[in-house]
Amino acid sequence: MERSLGIVGAGTIFEQHARACAALAGRVRLVAVADVDEAKLEAARTKYDIRAAHANYRQLIQRDDVDIVAVCTPPCAHEEVVIGALEAGKYVLCEKPLAHTLAAADRILDAARRFPGRLSTVYQFRWLPEVQRTVWLRDGGRLGPLLFGRFSRYARYERPAKTPKPGRTPKPRRADWWGRWAVAGGGAAMTQLIHELDLVCHIFGPAAEVSAVIDTLKEPIESEDTCVATIRLASGAIACCYATVSAHRTANGFDVFGQLGSVHYPWNFECMDRTWREEALRAVLGVHPPAPEPEESAHTPYLRAVLDAIDAGRPLPVGPDEARASLELCVALYASALTHNPIRLPIERSNRYYEGITTADYDGRRRDTVAAAVGHET
Repeated sequence: MERSLGIVGAGTIFEQHARACAALAGRVRLVAVADVDEAKLEAARTKYDIRAAHANYRQLIQRDDVDIVAVCTPPCAHEEVVIGALEAGKYVLCEKPLAHTLAAADRILDAARRFPGRLSTVYQFRWLPEVQRTVWLRDGGRLGPLLFGRFSRYARYERPAKTPKPGRTPKPRRADWWGRWAVAGGGAAMTQLIHELDLVCHIFGPAAEVSAVIDTLKEPIESEDTCVATIRLASGAIACCYATVSAHRTANGFDVFGQLGSVHYPWNFECMDRTWREEALRAVLGVHPPAPEPEESAHTPYLRAVLDAIDAGRPLPVGPDEARASLELCVALYASALTHNPIRLPIERSNRYYEGITTADYDGRRRDTVAAAVGHET
């Protein structure tokens, strides 16, 4: 059965959802888009031949021909749009993070409990072959008890100007709301490293304590452009996570070490027992073999999993409780950096950062030292 999907928000991430729909033609069709920006709305409608375009998202979520709503707005708008779409009877796919504050996330969870299994948060990197192999090896006892993990994400705040390849759309500049506490909920941690924080929870389980450092070393944003965190998991394992949006090349990676073996991205499996290594490699690649060609969009396998769940009558993947876990870990990261103390989880509602972080909480230290540090004045 072909499902119909509408997207609220025609900004940067819209393109990934649209390409995933195109890759899954016959199973899902993109039928509507909504955005307050008229130019973006018309560009999206024209490029993908979308039958309906709305300036008000409420018109989209009330459409009878929309089964699934993808929420691609700035994080501060997630609460309103997600709850509205759930109450309109839709399946809802919310871009990460679930919300820009823990308080907003908990209000979403309250609403989601009235519509169980119908809300998912887009953590598409869970469907990377390397992540799926890691989880399979872990669940099969091939890694042994997990001991340590390293997770990293590097991004460029601004991409260098260049002519796009034929048939490709020029890569957009960062939106003006990016890195604003009241809109995005944060910078490098909340909008980039949040993927890795989700993978820490997904692979290692619940977090117990976090210690972190954040700073604004270069970029003209009010939140942090660089962060480092050390996480103690409830299991006793340790993970370290770090990210920057001041990189010169976009990259990400991870290492997961267990007592019996380790898994790495880019893909590798290591073990001091050669026979164990060869048997484990043969087994995991039999279940999760290398793809003949990479997916057009990283969102495609995620959307495929969503459609599989709907068709089977199962709850959507990455439910709201899982999405809250990575958000809470991110807020704990900020709280640790701002208080210069380790932060235990769970975070209580009485915590001063439960309702969000403001520019008054974080002063953008060292922003004025960039020119001197780089030494490229002209």
